[in-house]
Amino acid sequence: MSKAAPIDVVLWLMLAAMWSSSYAVIKIGVTTLSPSALVFGRLLIGAIVIFAVMHWRGYRLSRTPSAWISYAVTGILGSAAPFLLITHGEQSVDSALASILMGASPVITLLLAAWLIPDERLTARTVLGIAGGLSGVAVLVGPSALAGLGADLGGQLSILGATICYAVSTIYIRRFVTRPPLEMAAGSMLVATLIMGVVTALSQGMPGHGDIDLMSAGAVIYLGLFSTACANLTYFHLVPRLGATRMSQVNFAVPVGGALLGFLLLGESLTPQRLTALAIIVISIYLGTSRSKRPLSAPGTPQPAGRHPR
Repeated sequence: MSKAAPIDVVLWLMLAAMWSSSYAVIKIGVTTLSPSALVFGRLLIGAIVIFAVMHWRGYRLSRTPSAWISYAVTGILGSAAPFLLITHGEQSVDSALASILMGASPVITLLLAAWLIPDERLTARTVLGIAGGLSGVAVLVGPSALAGLGADLGGQLSILGATICYAVSTIYIRRFVTRPPLEMAAGSMLVATLIMGVVTALSQGMPGHGDIDLMSAGAVIYLGLFSTACANLTYFHLVPRLGATRMSQVNFAVPVGGALLGFLLLGESLTPQRLTALAIIVISIYLGTSRSKRPLSAPGTPQPAGRHPR
């Protein structure tokens, strides 16, 4: 696997920042909106923005059945299902414990990628990076965050379910998707928006004007523009370039981004514990994303000569 280009690293960090901020904004949005209405709103805004960009760039959605299968799989597993599961889970799970639970996504992706993608074999550096990332997240949130583990099993299982959705979606994109990234982002957003529109209408009806206050409306707009539209455009661009395992490690940077945003925007302190965690996670991400030449396979095991054709 080739070394990441500087621009890809910058985009990766931007993606981490956009996803880092979403957890706090979701908590604001669900004060007056249900999880399904909040998710539908952000997806609708995201879909409008991405479609505008797609038409501006001269792309169109494909009419082939295989392309629509890709739109459906990535729309459900990469947007609709995890967005709904995380929003539902955050009604009862605090952000610290949610950060630990989201740390399962890189581990799941690592194991699936090593099994299903020939050029993403397990390496000592990757395994060390994953282990270090989990350790850094644990140091960041502190042992007290584990005190609530199992107290609200439904919410915690929802967040774990979202990590599985993200892992499978990333593997699917890396292994099977060949359509242009902008087209995939638009197609997946369309499918996810339609699904969540139906879910919202059947579960409670569409929210009325009286159901949305200024804070919730601002939360939906922010999530739609940045954590959905910009994030999905960046995500579909990076997965084929960086690989599934590298991309999954963005989940380790999410709690770090949350800590930095709290320091810069809310005046929260950067304690020695948080600075230590930041250092551990940064080093771990470097180990996991930089070039590694020694797969964890038995001596003499044939290795792929080049990048696996897709």
